[in-house]
Amino acid sequence: MSVRRRPASLHSVFERTFHEHRRSILAWSAGLFGLAVIMAALYPTIRSNPQLATLHETYPKALRSLFGITDLTTGIGFMRAEVFSLVAPLLLIVLAVLWGGDLIAGEEDRGTIDILLANPISRGRVLLEKWAALAAGVTLTGAALAAGLAVAIPLVDLHIGVAGVAAAVVSVVLLALLFGTIALAVGAATGRRGLARGSAVVLAVAAYLVSSLADLVGWMKVVRPASPWYHALGVDPLANGFSPTHLLVPFGLTVIVMAVAVHTFNRRDLAV
Repeated sequence: MSVRRRPASLHSVFERTFHEHRRSILAWSAGLFGLAVIMAALYPTIRSNPQLATLHETYPKALRSLFGITDLTTGIGFMRAEVFSLVAPLLLIVLAVLWGGDLIAGEEDRGTIDILLANPISRGRVLLEKWAALAAGVTLTGAALAAGLAVAIPLVDLHIGVAGVAAAVVSVVLLALLFGTIALAVGAATGRRGLARGSAVVLAVAAYLVSSLADLVGWMKVVRPASPWYHALGVDPLANGFSPTHLLVPFGLTVIVMAVAVHTFNRRDLAV
C-alpha cells in the first residue's frame, strides 16, 4: 500500500520561508551586533567629558522626552538614549514590517500564492508557519543585539545588569513582532504589500509619539496606556527590568492580530 507524501519542496512552510530570508536575517543580525558594539565603544569618551554630564539639561524638554535623553554619562542613560529609545526599535520594526508585509501580499504579487495553496495544507497553517518564521527571524536578530551588548558592556564598564539588558531586548523584539504581525495581517486581508507596510509603519510612529510625548501633551497622557510602545519601552525596562504586566500588552495584541489575520485570510478571495 503506497503512502502519499507531501512534496519535499513544501515539507514545511516555516522552513521554506525562513530559508528564503536567511541572508537578510544574517545581514540584519550582523548590523545589530555591530551597532551594540560601536555604541558601547563610544561610552568611555562621553563618560570622561565632564561637560557632557550637564549637556542633556540644555536640550529642550520636548527633545529630551522624544528621544529619552537623560544623563548620558551613566551607562543606563547612555544606552537608553543611543540604542533603546529609538535606534534599535526602529531597525527591528523596519525588518519585521518589510518581511511581514511580504509574506502573503508578496506571494500574491509574484503569482506564487496559488502554487503554495494548491498543496494539501490549510490557509491557516500557511499563515501561522509564515508568522513563526517571522518571529524566529526577529528573535534571532534581537539575540544578535543582546550578544553585542554582552560582549561590549563588560569591556567599557557600562554598569548595566544582565536583567536590564535582557528585558530591554525582549521588549524591543515583542514590539517589532507586533508591527510585523500587523503588516502580515493587512497583507493577508488585502493582498496589497504597500498598504500592509505603510499601515504598520504609521501605527508604529503613532505609538512612539504617544508614548514619548505624553508628558508634554495632555491628551496624549490620557491615551498613552493604549500605546504598545509605552508598555514595551516607555516603562524603562533597561533600568527596571522585566514587567510582565506591561509585556503582556504587545504580546496579547500580537495574538489578537494573528487571530484576525487567520480569519480574514480564510474568507478572502485571493488574487491568483
